[in-house]
This record gives sequence, structure tokens and C-alpha cells, in this order.
Amino acid sequence: MIGSVYKDFGFAHNDQIISGLVSTFPVILDTILKYWIFRYLNCVSPSLVVIYHSMND
Repeated sequence: MIGSVYKDFGFAHNDQIISGLVSTFPVILDTILKYWIFRYLNCVSPSLVVIYHSMND
């Protein structure tokens, strides 16, 4: 899927770049999602942040 999107933008096929995108994209997406959840929970109720942290431990 990333390879087809990569081709749609007109870039030549390069396995190293596609492998780099495949390995870093989920990490970046997970970081953004956890940051958004933490900010949302902190706005709703600070006690929910404590519960969230205890669930991750």
C-alpha cells in the first residue's frame, strides 16, 4: 500500500525508502495517538490520566 502511494507521487521504486517508511510510520502514528489520548483525558479529568497510566503498567 505504501509502495503504491509512493508511486502515485511520482517517485521511483526504492526498497530501502519503502522499508524505512513501513518501519517508522506505525511508530509515529502510535506516538501521535497516545499524545492525543493523553491530552484529551487530561482535559476531561486528571484522574482519568492516572487510570490510563495504571492500565499501561
